[in-house]
Amino acid sequence: MAVAMNEHLPKRILVTGGGTGIGLGIVRHLRDLNRDVIVVGRRPQPLEAAAALGAIVHAWDITDNVQGLFDLVGPIDGLVLNAGQYRHEMCSQWSVETWTDLWRVNTLAAVLLSTEFANRLVGPGAIVAVASTLAKRPAPGAAAYAASKAALLSVIQHLALELAPRGIRANAVLPGIVPTAMTTSEQDSAKAQDHHDYAMGLHPIGRLGRPSDVASTVVHALANPWMTGANLNIDGGLLVRE
Repeated sequence: MAVAMNEHLPKRILVTGGGTGIGLGIVRHLRDLNRDVIVVGRRPQPLEAAAALGAIVHAWDITDNVQGLFDLVGPIDGLVLNAGQYRHEMCSQWSVETWTDLWRVNTLAAVLLSTEFANRLVGPGAIVAVASTLAKRPAPGAAAYAASKAALLSVIQHLALELAPRGIRANAVLPGIVPTAMTTSEQDSAKAQDHHDYAMGLHPIGRLGRPSDVASTVVHALANPWMTGANLNIDGGLLVRE
């Protein structure tokens, strides 16, 4: 990262869902840049990897007592909204439970965290949300997840508009398929290879994503002082594929 850009990278950053997958990749990249990183997640065990990188970790449900979380964490000037939940459910199986749960974790938690962050921040800062290409392109069984991420994009756009006069920027990154525990948890071993081959074919660049691909884009969005309200596709060409 160029020196000028590094100067604008927040110094103390809260990352939700930073114990595994994309989130852990973001934590690693930020720690490599000597940033103070606080990681929150629901389960203590996955947070151990982030702690090993030098991050401060807290087991915390981000849908509950957001004010208490910020009291615990202390002052921050960067917020990465990475925590997410996915469930595969065809329209004939849609349930209130699934739609409600995904809304709470993927959208409402981001709203509450961003509100508390902005209300407490004195000076400039940055918010980056990890959304999904599913927010722009449908896939069978992904409606509840896709809708929650599309709503998240709208939240980010409004935050960018309303917080810009205070020097607070808000952007979103939209990853393509990045194999993580969340994206593979509902696949049995017999289907894994078929799914991998299918997923590869969706990305013109010829490979699936890696957490580091997304992490570098998140860090760029955190640091770029003239970027706000952007939806950054980091998807191996998935969204330009016919």
